[in-house]
Formats: sequence, structure tokens, C-alpha cells
Amino acid sequence: MLFFLLRRILSLLPVLWGIATLVFVLMYVIPGDPARMMAGQHADEQTLELLREQMGLDRPVWQRYLGYLASLARGDLGYSFRQRRPVSRVIFERFPATVKLALAAVLIALVFGICAGVLAAAKHGRFLDYGVMVMSLLGISTPVFWLGLMLIVVFSVWLGWLPVGGYGEHGALRYLVLPAVSLSAISTGYFARITRSSLLEVLRTDYILAARTRGLPERRILFRHALRNAAMPLVTVIGTNLAGLLGGAVATETVFAWPGIGRAIYDAILVRDLPVVEGGVIFLAFIFVAANLVIDLVYAWIDPRVRLSGAAGKGAGG
Repeated sequence: MLFFLLRRILSLLPVLWGIATLVFVLMYVIPGDPARMMAGQHADEQTLELLREQMGLDRPVWQRYLGYLASLARGDLGYSFRQRRPVSRVIFERFPATVKLALAAVLIALVFGICAGVLAAAKHGRFLDYGVMVMSLLGISTPVFWLGLMLIVVFSVWLGWLPVGGYGEHGALRYLVLPAVSLSAISTGYFARITRSSLLEVLRTDYILAARTRGLPERRILFRHALRNAAMPLVTVIGTNLAGLLGGAVATETVFAWPGIGRAIYDAILVRDLPVVEGGVIFLAFIFVAANLVIDLVYAWIDPRVRLSGAAGKGAGG
């Protein structure tokens, strides 16, 4: 197990390096001068040069890149040009709001996605099954930002039931409803489809057929026997979806003015605050990679064939 863990960690390091390099390149390719953004359009050239020197933008690109990688290796995400404080402090101030939004979205997706998938499997081949599949496909295909805007129009502008956006005092629940529902749409569709397909596969197995021949009620077979065994594929999907929601909430947080990491990255892009953008993206990428590592370890612990197959592949390659 220890060898499997070390091998997985080593395999993830190139992924993080590639993401860090891509973010660095994109930030310096995008037009715009951070010094000009800070000093204003009417600043003189001497002031701009002084700001560039303070930001380290006067050095060659390769020196900035090597310094950037060296800082990341030390766990240093840099210093915000705009806020004049460490990027790590900015991220950890915003992270709780992002976690709250992601957990709420996953909870909504689990409840509605699993219920929809169970209904579709129970009514396989009927109108309800087709309806659930169409709705799940719409949920997967609908852009998050468009859905968020439509929810604002209906529930905030027309009906006036919920606030347009913001966080509210101490993160009031009513401010969380619309962004969480908007963010959960894609995951709900995925959960419904995976639950349905997994249940249908389990319902065709021999032990389910034997339970039916013994005269057990269909509801008991479905919920006591089939659903428990069909839930295993959801373990991977839940973990990756939660990690994806932590990193993919930029559009939702922007539409609803939710003060999470995604909104911080968006605001930093507008003012060319490069360290916040780079640090935020790297942090979210690390969360996603770490979540996938945990899922791999859980699977290797549950099913030893996972780590044994990896060891056999290494032996065959050697």
C-alpha cells in the first residue's frame, strides 16, 4: 500500500507542474499591464517602472518563471499586487465560502440525482424513465451561468422570494439557495444517470433474481439489496464532483456575487492581479488532484486488485 501511495504521489507531481506552467504562460500572454492597472491610465512612465520593479515584472520571463516554481515548491503562493498581502491569506479567507457552496450543491445533487435515478430504474422503459433521462441530459448540458441568470430572473426579480446575490449576514441560508441549485444542476444529471445504469446492472444479477423468486417485495429488493450494491460507482463520482465543484464554481460565484475563491480569481483577472490568479488556480488544482488521490487510495484499500495490477504493470514494464 505504501508503494502504491508513493507511486500515485509521484505521478501527480508532473500534473501540478504542467498546470502551474500553463497558468504562468496564460497570465503573461493575456494583454494588459498590471502596473498600469494599479497606477491608473494617467500615471507617468517613471511611476510605472517603479511599480514593475516592485512587482518583479522588470526581470526576464525565464527568471520570473524559475522564481515562481521555486516559490511554489516552498508553499509560497506569492503576494497580491492589489491587496498588498499574501495570496495564501486571500485564499483561506475565501475558501470557507466556496466549501459551503460546493457541499450544498453536492447535497442537492445527491438527493435529487439518486432519487431520480432510482425512479428511472424502477420504471425502466416507461415514460417516467425517458422523462428522467431527458431532464438529466438537460441538467448536464445547461450552462451554469445561464441557469443562474434564469433562476435570478424567476425567483428574485419576478417572484421576489430570494435575494439576487451576495453572502448575507453570517452566510444566511436564503442567500445560498440559488447559487447551490445552479451549481448542482450538472452533478444532479450525472448522479441520476449513474444511479440508473448501476441499478439496472445490479437488478439483472442472479441474487436479485433469486430474491424475486422467493417472493420478496420489489421495493425491499430495490432499496435493501440492489441500491446498496449499486452505490459503489457513486463513490468515485461524488469525490470527483465535489473536487470539481470546488474548482468550477467560478461562474456561479461570479453570477451570484458569492465571495469564494472563484470570485476572487475573477476579480483578480479583471485587475491583472497575477499572483492571486496563479495562486488561486494552483490551489484549486491541488484540491482536485488531492481528491483524486484519496479516491484512488480508497479504491485500492477496498479492492487490492487495483494496487496489484499497478505493481504487475510495473514489473512487466521492467
